[in-house]
Amino acid sequence: MQNFSSSNLSPDIIQALQEKGITQSTEIQAKAIPLLLEHEGDFVGRSATGTGKTYAFGAPLLSRIDAAEGKIQAVVLVPTRELCEQVGNELIFLGKHIAGLKIKAIYGGVPIKNQVHDLSNGVQVLVATPGRLMDLVNRNIVRLSTLKFLVLDEADEMLLRGFQTDIDKILATSNRSYSTWLFSATMPNEINGLIKKYLSKKLEKIIIGKEIKTNVGIDHWAIELDAIDKLNTLLYYLNRFGNKKGTIFCRTKSGVQKLYKQLSANKFSCGAVHGDLPQGLRNKIMDQYRNGHINILIATDVAARGLDVDDVAFVIQYHLPDTAIAYTHRSGRTSRVGNTGTSLTFVFAEEKFDLQLIEKELNLNMTYLPLPSYKDQSVNKAILWGRKVAKEKPLGDLLNEADKQSFKDELNHLSKEELLEKLLATYLREQ
Repeated sequence: MQNFSSSNLSPDIIQALQEKGITQSTEIQAKAIPLLLEHEGDFVGRSATGTGKTYAFGAPLLSRIDAAEGKIQAVVLVPTRELCEQVGNELIFLGKHIAGLKIKAIYGGVPIKNQVHDLSNGVQVLVATPGRLMDLVNRNIVRLSTLKFLVLDEADEMLLRGFQTDIDKILATSNRSYSTWLFSATMPNEINGLIKKYLSKKLEKIIIGKEIKTNVGIDHWAIELDAIDKLNTLLYYLNRFGNKKGTIFCRTKSGVQKLYKQLSANKFSCGAVHGDLPQGLRNKIMDQYRNGHINILIATDVAARGLDVDDVAFVIQYHLPDTAIAYTHRSGRTSRVGNTGTSLTFVFAEEKFDLQLIEKELNLNMTYLPLPSYKDQSVNKAILWGRKVAKEKPLGDLLNEADKQSFKDELNHLSKEELLEKLLATYLREQ
């Protein structure tokens, strides 16, 4: 199946895909959808981040839901609030022409009262994070006895985040006659253990690519530097990338906040997301990023799997990731859906061996770039200073009109070009 219109999907779903301009399937979609439309047992699908796994399970899943039945028939389990909301929206879009179909996303960090109210009106498909789902199950608000399908999306990430216990409880609580579909970008030992323990019923597998694989179309760059050079090097490359959309990853929440203040001070259009932000604010920042109102998003790894934005041109790993899987998840924010992109990693001398291990494990063709020269950094600082001048607010009443005029008189005889040249020369000489 290469074309959605030639598949046995519900015509309502094909119509929604066409409205979004999606006609050609990715490899995981082409192989998984025909199987999942008919298969009555368990399923495992592995494919790299950004290859369209949501539609690979979402399209056949919604085609098999009975919209006339008001009970929960499917649960899609995801690791983060951001991904929960995103997958929920994608499924709602896919099923918008199916009369009577109700899909609800539930996750922690927001009041539970409204979610309880929504569920009382009847829902067939539930997208959920493990913690909030277990909360509702323990309150007897959600009953999984009518379940026909359980989808574990980004299963490797859920286990890496410590959700093994919740997943075990969910699988043990619900009716074991349902089919389990497990989708993952990687297959670490914990995932294989989960498969052996729970997925046995007529198990089918579709494995695409190597065990750990970064998106194709990514240029992998690295720069070895000292801490003192880090910010200036970042500013230099952000100017090189221009107004393209990019994501910068930091190791800690405090690192995200510090870098956000530094980039804002240099007049970059940016936003920051991490686990301590209220969900409403995180949603607002993500909407601004997706809609192009800000160009740069600074994030911790906790947000990595929720940052599914198709037009991200570059990823900067401001702090080295701990594992090859983390590198794959970070760099996978760019080069999505057939696009190309750049992943730039900053590395200290004492970390270089760790990066080389990641290179070897992922079979990367890493290009090591030199530090920007002193001249290039100086020119870049001048450009940033010019940006600050251009965006500076007037002084208001700080000076009287006579003093302002005296200053202007010193410069009025210069042409615009002469004034700009002299401003640049003055700045560079004073550095």
